Order: sequence, then C-alpha cells, then structure tokens
Amino acid sequence: MSATRTRDLRLSLDIDAKADDIYRALTSATRLCRWWLEGAETDARNTGRFRMVWPKLRAPDSRQPFPPHVARGESEGVFVDLDPGRKVAWLWKASRRRDIPLLASFFIRPKRRGCEVTLIHAGFSKSRAADKRYSGCAAGWEDCLAKLKLYLEAGHSCRAQVLTFADVPRLKKAAK
Repeated sequence: MSATRTRDLRLSLDIDAKADDIYRALTSATRLCRWWLEGAETDARNTGRFRMVWPKLRAPDSRQPFPPHVARGESEGVFVDLDPGRKVAWLWKASRRRDIPLLASFFIRPKRRGCEVTLIHAGFSKSRAADKRYSGCAAGWEDCLAKLKLYLEAGHSCRAQVLTFADVPRLKKAAK
C-alpha cells in the first residue's frame, strides 16, 4: 500500500449563529460583500456560477501570503454541493497554478448554541515545494472564517484587514 501524496487543509470554528444565516452568508452575493468581498455575483444552486472580488488586504505583519486567487483579487467557479443550512462547496475555476486544489467545502453543524463551521480544502501536495502554498491558503481560510464569525456574531466587518481567530474576541469587544 502506498502512502497518500496529498494533505487536506481543515479548519473549524464555533459561530454563534443559526445554520441558515451561515449558509446565506456563504452563498448570497449581497451578504458576502457585507463581511468578506468587495464584489460578488452568485447563482446559489448546484452548478450555479459565482464570481468573487477581494479587497486589497492590509497585512498587519509578515504572515504567509494569500493564495493566488486572493492576491490577484478575483476568482470564479461553480457551486457543486449545496445543502441549505448544512453544506456549501465551491469548485474554483482552474488557474495557471496547478498546486492549489479546486474544491473547498464548508460543513455547518448545529450545536446547542450556534454552529460549528468546518472548512475542508482537500488535495494539497505533501511535497516541501507546496508548503508555502498550503500555509498561504491556511492563512487565507482562517481570515475568511474569522471575518464570518465577526460579522455573524457582532455585525462588524474588517474586509480590508487580515484576521486570525485570535483577533475576533478583541474586535467583537471593540464593535460593542
């Protein structure tokens, strides 16, 4: 049996919000623009297209670079597995960079209070050459989930800043 040549990026975060609100925040162009994007177009149905435009991000320190689709500021693709209130999956359009997997999925699991949101971006190479890209994508997805949590729990947006999970409590407190 051969060892697998890929690794998955998996991040989870508890968000004090209803599953349907999280789902809409990930599929509605209007809502995506409230907390994360500068511009968006979405056709929220399976095989429906999306287009996302990110604002220029101000990194507060020397964190890893964001993936190419973020650095470029724009990307598109299709929704491939929508299950309202439970799952959102984006299949990104293939780019020149072949080392970034195309499928990213959000799983929404209701809990006693709010939901656990798990992002899985699967299929990264385990090669050392892919480590920087993997780290950049991890930083980009942590930024995404932190912004989603801040928006849904505090109604606050920091679209042009790079966030980590550790930033959220301080920003929620400042938003009150």
